[in-house]
Amino acid sequence: MYIYEQPDLIPPYNRTHKKSNTFNEILLISFITSISIIGILLISGLIFYFIRRNRSISEDELRREEENQAYLELNSDEQELYFQSKDYLKNNPYICGEPTLSQNLSIQEKGINAFEFQKDLMLTNNDLLILNKTELNFFKKFECCSQTNLPIPLKNEVYYFESKIYSLPNPEETIISIGLAIKPYPWFRLPGRHLHSISYDSNGYRRYNQPFKFNIDPPFPKLSEGDVVGVGYRTRSGTIFFTRNGKKISESKIGGHIKNFKFLTKAQIFPTIGANNICSVHVNLGQRGYVFIEGNVKNWGFAPIEGTGPSPPAYNKFNADILLERSEIGDDDGDGDGFQDRINDFPPDFFTTFKNESTENENKLKQQVEREREGGEQQDRFSYNAYSEVNSTDERITLNSLIPPNRPPSYEDEHEISEEINHNEFEQVSTQDEESQDTIVQQIEEEEETRQESNEEQRLEEVEEQDENGIQEEAIEHNGPEVVQEVQQQEEETTGNQG
Repeated sequence: MYIYEQPDLIPPYNRTHKKSNTFNEILLISFITSISIIGILLISGLIFYFIRRNRSISEDELRREEENQAYLELNSDEQELYFQSKDYLKNNPYICGEPTLSQNLSIQEKGINAFEFQKDLMLTNNDLLILNKTELNFFKKFECCSQTNLPIPLKNEVYYFESKIYSLPNPEETIISIGLAIKPYPWFRLPGRHLHSISYDSNGYRRYNQPFKFNIDPPFPKLSEGDVVGVGYRTRSGTIFFTRNGKKISESKIGGHIKNFKFLTKAQIFPTIGANNICSVHVNLGQRGYVFIEGNVKNWGFAPIEGTGPSPPAYNKFNADILLERSEIGDDDGDGDGFQDRINDFPPDFFTTFKNESTENENKLKQQVEREREGGEQQDRFSYNAYSEVNSTDERITLNSLIPPNRPPSYEDEHEISEEINHNEFEQVSTQDEESQDTIVQQIEEEEETRQESNEEQRLEEVEEQDENGIQEEAIEHNGPEVVQEVQQQEEETTGNQG
């Protein structure tokens, strides 16, 4: 028996084709998935909105609580500084991003010397004086701080710096704050009092965004003159630790070290030092050895002690410098005839021998040239005749053209030349001495003659006056007043005749 296969029979209630069924199913599935996706997005948006709203409300509440606490706990001056610093941070956004190319180049060229502390322009040297880039001297009784010019590079795993309290006259009335902060930070406040700042105060407290007073005992030891405080920063975890006099400080009492001191915006972090009274703080960023030994062993400094230095200056072309040209010319005994390979690099008549005008040196030059020719050598390569290209009959002035007393230097027969010079000088000096002696003798004789003549004239005048006075006295004694009248008449007549 043969079995015949019967064809598939489509029932009358479902006479559509299979392709139409699959198309409808695809449309239904796509519609359902789109609705579900839209619903999920709406729900997630609503959740995010409510969370952000609650967070903003919580931030506003925290801000209000902080302001209320400031009004309650701070005095009028502290309140003014608090609100001024908040406005300062709001109007001056902090610096974000990695160090610039110029900052990296300065660190590379100068090393640790590229870092230095800078004060705000509002501060004068009478308020804060910075010496040798890292020595801070505070002189006034008000809060102020200083930050470095460059941020922490964040290339190594750990960066560390130490601050020595060099001078602290009034430790009970002075607070020194040593820590880290963003930049710009209010220059009229100490670090650790506002957002994104931390500090170790000299009164033993650690401050982290905390401007208010503490109700607990200080967890750290108080600082005194001569203490060294270190601040370390781990770049990966953002952990900050402190050291005192070479030993790490335990922070278990206050919840351990501060962690996650880093920002999503990659804000730059700067070492910050502040004080509110007269004191002096010296900072070591790595230019000297640390008191904390681990920092020395692991090289936790901010930069190398010495940089690479600036790039060398650009040099001229090789052929433009004659010294460089001649430095590569080999000697005839060693490298062979190296001069002939470069003879075309020099101008024509560059190595022509200079002929001296004096007869004494001509013979020596001729002998030298004959010796060079006999030995197969070339002309003198180290002399240049400046008159070879000029056809002039003018007198050529050389060193040998000077006056004989000023003879030029010579490296041949120095002993003979020195003897001749000494003999000539001796003769000149002797002749000068004889002439000077003759002139001096003549002057002395003339002066003596003039003196004798003047003395003789004075003597004659004195004798004549004495004779006249003697005659008048004798006449007065013998003849009386008559003789005196006659003498006076004679004198009047003589004077009248002379007139």
